[in-house]
Amino acid sequence: MSSVTTTTKHVHFTNTPKSAQSISTTSNLLLGTPSTTKRLSGSCQQVIEEDYTETRARIIVRSCLADSQLYPVISGHKCNKVTLVPSSLWADMALTVGAYVWNTLRPHTDVPGLNVCDMDVPKSLIAQVPQTQPGQFVEIEAEAELEGELGVMRCKFRSVYPDGSKIQDHATCLLRYESREDWKQDWSRFGHMVKNSIKALQEKAMTSGAHRMQSGLAYKVFESFVTYSDKYRGMNEVVFDGLEGTSSVEFKTGPEDLCGPYHLDNSCHLSGFLCNASDMGAEDNVYISEGWQGFKCLNPEMLTSSPQSKLTNYVLMQPKPKSILRGDVYILKDDEVVAVWEGIAFKRLPRRVINILLPPPKKI
Repeated sequence: MSSVTTTTKHVHFTNTPKSAQSISTTSNLLLGTPSTTKRLSGSCQQVIEEDYTETRARIIVRSCLADSQLYPVISGHKCNKVTLVPSSLWADMALTVGAYVWNTLRPHTDVPGLNVCDMDVPKSLIAQVPQTQPGQFVEIEAEAELEGELGVMRCKFRSVYPDGSKIQDHATCLLRYESREDWKQDWSRFGHMVKNSIKALQEKAMTSGAHRMQSGLAYKVFESFVTYSDKYRGMNEVVFDGLEGTSSVEFKTGPEDLCGPYHLDNSCHLSGFLCNASDMGAEDNVYISEGWQGFKCLNPEMLTSSPQSKLTNYVLMQPKPKSILRGDVYILKDDEVVAVWEGIAFKRLPRRVINILLPPPKKI
C-alpha cells in the first residue's frame, strides 16, 4: 500500500457551542497541514511519528472518526443501540500499517502474509453520532521487528485528543509476517473436509434436516443486540444446523468506500449469527465478541477492493469454559480456502449486564 499526500475531508458534525469548537475556519485541516499529512488510507489518515533502523520500526498513525470515508464505517455499527467502533477497524489499521512498515523496511520485495493475531478489546470505544467538532481521534502505535522474510509487529490502539494526548487505551493485537505458502499447505490438508461439510449442510437443508435463512431474516437475528447498516450486511443465504453453518457472502461496498472494515466484518458474521441463533429462545442473554486468535488472508485485495466475487464461508462453533463459544471460520473462493479466522470467540452475557456495560440511549 503506497502513501499519498492529500487533504482529508471531514463531515457529519453537529452544531456545538463556540467554546467546544477548536476549528476557527473550514480551511483548517483537523489532522495537520497539507504539507505534512501522509495519508495511508481512510482508517490511517496521518503518520504522526515514524522511526526506523534496518530491522526495526516504530510508528504512530492518527485518524479522525469524522473523516468522510471513516464516519460511515463507525455510524453503521451499533451494539445495544450504542454506536461502537468495530474491532474490524482496529484490524484494518493493523493491516494497513503492517504493509506500510514492510514496504518501508523491505522496499522492492513482496509483502508476506499478514496474520492479525490475539486481538483483545478490553474497552470498546463509543463513537459520537453525529461527530462534534473537532471530532474524535484514534491512534495506532506499532513497533515492528523483522527477521529476513518474517517478523512481528505489536499494535496498541487508543483514543486521543487532537493534540495526541491519550484519553484511553482500547485494544491490542499482534501482526505476524508469515509465509503464504505455509498457509496454503496447511489449508490444503483440511480444505476437502470443509467442502464436504458445506455439501452435507446443503443436502440436509433439502430434506429439512438443516435450516435455510435468507439475508433479511438472518440479520433480524442480530438485531436483538447488533444493528448493521446496509454495507455491513454482506452475509446472504445461511444454512445451519445448531452451531454449524455455512453462508454465501457478497460485499455491498463501492469504489468510494473504506472497504476493509466492512469486508472483515462481513467475512465472519456467520460465527456471531450461529451463537445468537442457537440461543434465540433465551432472550435474556446475548453473545458478544471476545476477539480472535488469528486472521489470515491470501489475497489482501479481497479486503481492500470493490467489487468482489462471491465468497462462501463455514464454521463449527464449539462450547468452551466460561460461557464461551469458539470456532474457526473458513472463507472459500472458487472452492478453495483463501482466508481463515482462527479461534474467533463469543461470550454469553446476561442482557442486564449488557445494559450496564452499554446502556442504550434514553428515548427523548
